[in-house]
Amino acid sequence: MEQAAQWAKQNNLAGLMLETQDVNVSACRFYAKNGFVIGGVDNMLYSNLPTASEQAVFCYYRF
Repeated sequence: MEQAAQWAKQNNLAGLMLETQDVNVSACRFYAKNGFVIGGVDNMLYSNLPTASEQAVFCYYRF
């Protein structure tokens, strides 16, 4: 995570963005603990997949 943030800063990016699933609670907690905030949820992203009940969670870490 630190290397990604360092690279992004060196390349003048505003922050980091990631996508996980609502059912991946440990990942959601990890990202929140590391400063990411939820910026949006997409309940249609997986609608045509076997994992249709899952929701995509988009998280952001701004510098």
